[in-house]
Amino acid sequence: MKEKEKIILNSTVLYVTAFLLTTIIHEFGHAIVGFINGSNPILHHNYVEYLSINNLSVFKKVLISLAGPLFSLIQGLLAGLMFFKTKKQSFYKLFLLWFSILGFSNFLGYLMTGPIFLQGDIGKVFLLMNIPLIPQLFIAFIGATILFYLGYKLTIPFLKFSYKEEWIFSAKSRGNFTFKIIILPWLIGATIVTILYLPVIAIVSIIYPITSGMIFIFPWKNAKRITNLKISKYNQIGKYSFDLYLLFLILIVVFKLFLAPGIVL
Repeated sequence: MKEKEKIILNSTVLYVTAFLLTTIIHEFGHAIVGFINGSNPILHHNYVEYLSINNLSVFKKVLISLAGPLFSLIQGLLAGLMFFKTKKQSFYKLFLLWFSILGFSNFLGYLMTGPIFLQGDIGKVFLLMNIPLIPQLFIAFIGATILFYLGYKLTIPFLKFSYKEEWIFSAKSRGNFTFKIIILPWLIGATIVTILYLPVIAIVSIIYPITSGMIFIFPWKNAKRITNLKISKYNQIGKYSFDLYLLFLILIVVFKLFLAPGIVL
């Protein structure tokens, strides 16, 4: 397998790992706040079942709905800080990049779709609090603006993983490199995640894995405009890592065998 093919494999594994962990953290946020507020939650792989939520106050229901997106926001912030503090272009740093943007994407995506996706976390908050349409649209606009800006700024962080001059020498080569480290991992990873999400209780669980990555088109298309890049000194992402693949398989087992059936909190 050539180096670029190994980069596709490794970035895909890291993307799916980051996506599954983002899902778990998001749903755990709902579940733990639900537990604190007496909703008797059951944590599943991509949703939370509540046995006693109907009798809760509107305020408690709002807290439970907001918990997931806020946990994702905290994830994005912390992973982003750790990414910028990590110097070596390693598997760990590429994971942090995926993990950070997926956390932000989860939070901002809910803000962006709140007015139209009324069964989503932010949509539920809008309904519970009777928020008028104009403020909803303003919040959605802010979420979309920030998300698109973050997508635009992702180009250089991904390009910095290149450790060969010919991969970033021309506009075409930069586009090719970002396609392999961003776009293919997203498309392949979204397919894997969709399969792992089964069974689903809402159609959005099938749509979300692919639509949530649309933002990655921006850094790919923006790559041709980036110049004056320095190649990385580290070539780890172009090598096999059996430790990485083993951790990936363990996470899938936990996701499917333990979380999919549900864990009572």
